[in-house]
Amino acid sequence: MKRPLKCVTAALLVPFGFALPAASVHAQSTFLYTNNNESPNTVSAFSVGLGGTLTMVPGSPFLTGGEGSGLYSASNTATVTVRKKILYVSNTGTNNISGFSINTTTGALTPVPGSPFATGGSGSFFGISLAVTPDGKSVYAGNAGSGDISAFSVGSNGALTPIAGSPFFVGDAPDGIKVSPNGKFLGVALPFSDSVAMFRIGSNGALASVPGSPFPQGGTGGADAASYMDMSCKSNLLFAAISNSTETEVGVSTIASSGALTPIAGSPFAFVPGVNSGVGILSPTNQWLFVSNQDSNTITSLDVGANGDLAQVSGSPFLDSGAFEPNGMATNAEGTLLYVANGDNTVTGFSINSSNGSLSPVAGSPFLTGGAGFLRSLTTFPAKRVEGEGDENGDDGHKGHFRFEAERECKASSGMDFEESDGGKGMKGSVNGYTAVGNTATITGAGTLLDGTPVHYTAIVLGNAPVIGANRFAISWVTSTGSVFHTSGALTDGYIVVHAQ
Repeated sequence: MKRPLKCVTAALLVPFGFALPAASVHAQSTFLYTNNNESPNTVSAFSVGLGGTLTMVPGSPFLTGGEGSGLYSASNTATVTVRKKILYVSNTGTNNISGFSINTTTGALTPVPGSPFATGGSGSFFGISLAVTPDGKSVYAGNAGSGDISAFSVGSNGALTPIAGSPFFVGDAPDGIKVSPNGKFLGVALPFSDSVAMFRIGSNGALASVPGSPFPQGGTGGADAASYMDMSCKSNLLFAAISNSTETEVGVSTIASSGALTPIAGSPFAFVPGVNSGVGILSPTNQWLFVSNQDSNTITSLDVGANGDLAQVSGSPFLDSGAFEPNGMATNAEGTLLYVANGDNTVTGFSINSSNGSLSPVAGSPFLTGGAGFLRSLTTFPAKRVEGEGDENGDDGHKGHFRFEAERECKASSGMDFEESDGGKGMKGSVNGYTAVGNTATITGAGTLLDGTPVHYTAIVLGNAPVIGANRFAISWVTSTGSVFHTSGALTDGYIVVHAQ
């Protein structure tokens, strides 16, 4: 297997159709957004600077057009789709969802047409949790008050349209919800029954309950409640954070091909000290699980074994100093920073030690949001390193359609697809490696042609440009018999995101 290139040279870019002035090279910025859960509701936007410091985006906070509850709400009421560059936040007080297009240069937000969108359910005490499919085609809202899940298809401009059959009955008050990285399942935390409901996601985004669902998480206390969950890159493990416990408690289950859950040996895992561990998220590498402990103002860092077993990191739990009641969390795309939403309307930033999982406070942390509600949720953009889908006019005279995800850590979600429907050329493959310099990424891997012939390919992509035609896609491959193919062209629609290393 060939090693990925260490850099993108000018000599390589020109044959692929990339002749760019140095001034045009800029990296995709990282932004952080908080759902402030106030009335009227707002979103605070921050740019992430050197070392993880946060700076308020001009124009922030942005009005959602809805009302928050000002009180308790779900810990994932904000989510993004990188494919469409859209942020969604829920408004518990008005039972609707606000959508914003993200300016990837400044981080500023612009409401999408028709926003906010009615859920058709009610949020009540636990609020309205949100999740989006990896392909950005469907959005789900967990309605705690009405005990159901609203499902929406996502339009090209980010507008939401209810999916036939929505809302889908759950029978309990959903708290945290999560779509599996392979896009096949939706997990729903049900705190009142200390269980997780699993749904299979259909081709149109509709939901079907997995046989045997919901699945108990085995909390050790009478009031213990599964409140949030995350799933591994391979979509074969589920980690459920259990709240109301007098210690940090996490249920771990395997995920069968049917979506059914089976607890692993030793689950649930309990660690002290740490009280009321209501939220847990995996690092992008899946090496660490971070759990926020609401009643002890700490973050527990856990080492994740190959089979999902958990061990506490040395020095854990880590104090969420100067803040109150840590809740929802998110990492940056590189997995070097962890951000925590605090109930006192602040955000705490931590640097993640990649070798041992320990946490160190970011300088200037915690950061004020300017909100006046009870902050529970935040999200970061972009959520993935290198990603794109769209159409290009190739210099070989044919139009090509591409779709790719390049993840260094979560290889299960990586892949490269390309096809020229008018020329009969195409391939589907895996991503073996990539490099990103500025706004240009080089991706290498292996795959097969439409007729099954093995190939090795190299793709060079130029992204982040606000004008579609300024983004470019190029791919070359060599078959096992020595046949060579190459095309390069500007995008006619779609997007490419490149987040520099």
